[in-house]
Amino acid sequence: MTWLAAASGALVAAGLTVMVAGPNVADRAVTGQRSRRRWSPLRAVLHAARVPGTERGQHRWRITAWMVAGLLVWVITGWPAAGAALAGIGAWSPWLLGSARAAQDQISKIDALSTWCRRMADTLTGGGAIGLAQAITLTSDHAPMQIAGPVQQLAERLRSGHGTPIDALREFADGIDDPVGDSVAAALGLALHQQSSGIARVLRQLADGVSRDVRARRDIEAERAEARQSIRTLLLIQGGVLAMLALVPGFAAPYGSPFGQLIMATLLAGTFALLIWMRKLAVGHSAPRWFGASR
Repeated sequence: MTWLAAASGALVAAGLTVMVAGPNVADRAVTGQRSRRRWSPLRAVLHAARVPGTERGQHRWRITAWMVAGLLVWVITGWPAAGAALAGIGAWSPWLLGSARAAQDQISKIDALSTWCRRMADTLTGGGAIGLAQAITLTSDHAPMQIAGPVQQLAERLRSGHGTPIDALREFADGIDDPVGDSVAAALGLALHQQSSGIARVLRQLADGVSRDVRARRDIEAERAEARQSIRTLLLIQGGVLAMLALVPGFAAPYGSPFGQLIMATLLAGTFALLIWMRKLAVGHSAPRWFGASR
């Protein structure tokens, strides 16, 4: 009973730590690391705890619900390892199973860059702007939602004259946080410096290149769908095996001992590590960035 009480306290304490301090700890751990692309399991798990401030309340409620579910599984089965695994995997499930959404969001952001470049070219061609800087300013209020923040910040920096245009474009590239965004920012920097008469044509060519990149990424994501389905299948199989063990007390009796729980915890920890690794495979490696204020 002493062992169970200690383990119970540890489980609750761990859950409260993740719920209260998780996002802040992750923010501190990842600050200044955006340009480092080498993957590690610890950095991946810390990154999973990062949520926008407006979503932290929902994030904490979700973790609380999974903690309660884990405690119920513990009470019903007598297996603290199973309860801890359910709480942990459930709490991190949006990250473990959210690689497709993250990839699609980034593709949408890059596609929005193509739309914005064409919009600036149309503004220049139609005579609505004199020069690229004015085209950026005029199109900032109607920039696609996915890149509205970085575009509006760029326009404000160019209007105010605070810093150099290259500095503003480097911050814009950091807002996009993608090698394609670096290419667009660098091309805009050259266009701002030269101010030639063919800027509209260059913008359309740039938009065409970004569109080709978007199509290639969508093809890659379609191929990665199989790996993501494997992650979900693995979770279902693991949960089904644990449920079957719980329904056959005689077969699952060895897991009722402290040593049996240690074995179960080791196996479940291996499953969690495998899920992280499979998510890494599903996401793939992004090309290194080369242009930005943090470089």
